[in-house]
Amino acid sequence: MKILMVINCLKKGGRERRVLELVKGLSRQNGYTIYLLSLSDVVEYDYVYDLPISFEVMQKKSNKDISLIFKLRKIIRNFQPDIIHSWDVMSSGYLTAANLFLNKKIVNGVIYDAAIDSDYYNRNAFKVRLFSHLTKATVANSKAGLRAYKTPASKSVCIYNGIDLKRFDNLKSPSEVANQVLGRPKGDSFIGTMVASFNKWKDHDTLIKAAAKLCSYNKKVVFLLIGDGPEMLAIRKKVPASLLDTQIIFPGNRNDIESILQITDVGLLITPREGLSNAIIEYMASGKPVIASKGGGTEELVTDGENGYLVNQKSPDEIIEKMEILMQNPELAATMGCKGRQWIKDHFEISRMTTEYISLYKKLLNNHQVA
Repeated sequence: MKILMVINCLKKGGRERRVLELVKGLSRQNGYTIYLLSLSDVVEYDYVYDLPISFEVMQKKSNKDISLIFKLRKIIRNFQPDIIHSWDVMSSGYLTAANLFLNKKIVNGVIYDAAIDSDYYNRNAFKVRLFSHLTKATVANSKAGLRAYKTPASKSVCIYNGIDLKRFDNLKSPSEVANQVLGRPKGDSFIGTMVASFNKWKDHDTLIKAAAKLCSYNKKVVFLLIGDGPEMLAIRKKVPASLLDTQIIFPGNRNDIESILQITDVGLLITPREGLSNAIIEYMASGKPVIASKGGGTEELVTDGENGYLVNQKSPDEIIEKMEILMQNPELAATMGCKGRQWIKDHFEISRMTTEYISLYKKLLNNHQVA
């Protein structure tokens, strides 16, 4: 089966990681030829060049670069894919136009959040719904995402993210990681880590309020806020100078998240509109308990009191309360971490996601209903 995948860019992010995990899974199967195309030269996952696929950057001149339609049309004609898989709204727009009269089957894989503002007056939500009607299938990575965007039920399916557990083998030693990230041995520090882009969709503001308050009276607590983005400098300025880079640390983008999670005691994700978070999956795959905001697809991952805790939005005191429970009860934290890892092994391993996408592709090729 020949599959053409198109994505706007390969910057650090959950959607981009999901694409590459699927590509890895498909490349381990026999009979699948993958052509991955990025519409931007932003490629922050260097290992894409080592994958056994065809990978190309087709740099768009602007968000309304009409010439891309003709370039994509030429690729479709030459490659003759059985399935075209779009990974974002922009790619869906270009591919829908390029595919006109070629009639290849397009999978619209654009729902990766559970936006609370995805009403009919929201521009992005309107585009998601439009392309869900124009393409053969729409995929979300959470049931909450499908509910939020209200796409056609007969053409919509939820396929959870998959993770390659081999990523957690052969890691750096915890002592090396601690010296690199903390600048000192971990000792008896209790580390909370949030891996997320610094943008308006993530609530770093609430986390900083919790972190500053907790760190002010507990010198053992350390927060790692990993990632980058347009809001990072503004968030850094909210950290008291006495805590910045000592107890509240901004390591920036990292390519060794799996290694850093070895020294992490609890994984954090504070956000109002998450679909199915790759960060939470990574925390759980590492055997760490989770503290995360209620809502969206997070509740399809975290069972409150079992593998972590769910907290209300804009509630720094709840974050502190749950952090203190885990600090004071290491056996409870370990049990939650074990349950989380088992949950990931049972439901989110890369082979399961790959199998579900293969099933979807085959249904489309056989003209069967996808849901």
